Amino acid sequence: MSDERENIIEEKYVRVDVIEERGQWVVYVEVGDLENSVRYRINAYHKKSLAEIAAKWIKRTAKKENPFSYQ
Repeated sequence: MSDERENIIEEKYVRVDVIEERGQWVVYVEVGDLENSVRYRINAYHKKSLAEIAAKWIKRTAKKENPFSYQ
């Protein structure tokens, strides 16, 4: 059973993106595996630096979680 769980864990990922939309900077988080993925819009910021700070927090949290690999 542990081998199954390890295979499932290796296939999952979390990706964080900062994208400019309509003059604002938006942070997106994508969570998925080889077959499915879900993209979440976290928030929009007026300054790119604020969006990058929020993205770093999310990346740091994703690195702490064992079930996901960070991209």
